Amino acid sequence: MTADDDDLTVAKSRADAARAKLAGTLVEIQARLNPKALAREAAHELKEAAQEIARGGLDSLKRHPITLAGATAAVGLFFARGPLKHVIENYLDETPEAPASLTAKRASARPKGSSE
Repeated sequence: MTADDDDLTVAKSRADAARAKLAGTLVEIQARLNPKALAREAAHELKEAAQEIARGGLDSLKRHPITLAGATAAVGLFFARGPLKHVIENYLDETPEAPASLTAKRASARPKGSSE
């Protein structure tokens, strides 16, 4: 064997190793680009982000409980606006109804200025 044969053998073994490494990398890339894997990874990242936001919000609520109470009351009033409007219109109306004995015809029949 000559030096050229040795160099050729080393080059072939390096090429085979590089080819095997490339094939492994391609398999890994295909696995990562699988739609199910991408969806799973996105869901995991979304879950982590939501947990971080929830932790931050909880810490903020612990520091500002009055703000939470006010916001909760505002949301409650917003959702209860229909029933509240009904209560106010129907039950808090203090205008008395006209007596049954007074009709439009009898009220207009009296002459002006006569008070009996």
